[in-house]
Amino acid sequence: MNFENISWVDSDIERIEIEYNCAKLFIFNDSLQKDMCVSCTGFIGLNNLCIWDDQIIEQASIFQIKDDDNTPFIQTVFAAYDKDFNYGERWLNHGIIELRIKLVNGISFSIYCQKVDVDHV
Repeated sequence: MNFENISWVDSDIERIEIEYNCAKLFIFNDSLQKDMCVSCTGFIGLNNLCIWDDQIIEQASIFQIKDDDNTPFIQTVFAAYDKDFNYGERWLNHGIIELRIKLVNGISFSIYCQKVDVDHV
């Protein structure tokens, strides 16, 4: 399923699992009334997650990161890692995706990865 073709408004994040090369968000999707798993492979990092008492999604979007993106997180990544280097068959120059989720508390967090897939659980 394509992440961008699904309404995520009012859906609940039930848990987040992070492994070396993958972050998974387990979400009860309100519009589909189904449990979903959003897999972010080629996982690079996560920032600004503040989920203390709010796990309800207000908005969710995907953005392609451009080479000239100068956000603090991307600057930190490229300061630490050469985008053209082979990191065990992983290259940053194969593209970076930002999955940005805004919660009902008004705070957005982002997952940076290279591919986003959605499946029913």
